[in-house]
Amino acid sequence: MAEALAGSRDGRAREQLRGRLGELEREIAGLRPGRPDQGTQIGYGKRAGDHVNEVTEQRDRSRAAAELEHLAEQVRRALERLEQGGYGICERCGREIAGPRLEALPWAVRCIDCAGLP
Repeated sequence: MAEALAGSRDGRAREQLRGRLGELEREIAGLRPGRPDQGTQIGYGKRAGDHVNEVTEQRDRSRAAAELEHLAEQVRRALERLEQGGYGICERCGREIAGPRLEALPWAVRCIDCAGLP
């Protein structure tokens, strides 16, 4: 009975994690700029404010993409642990990760006690 419940939980988790990874990859792709034409780059211009909005937007998109990439890596790590049979077990202390934590954060690889530790 316990194996059936764990299998059901793992199946749901796998579906959630794969779905979230797909969403993240689409978001990241939307934030990455297309390849600029060779020889063109954003310049600051001679007047104050020339191209500042463009540069600022590019920087913000790059930061957002980096944050999403970090989250995507966490999701990949959780999927890997799921495939290896370690899903739901804290990678730091080895205790079981609480069900409500996994429901709220399916890619969690640490229990709540270990989450903030290095």
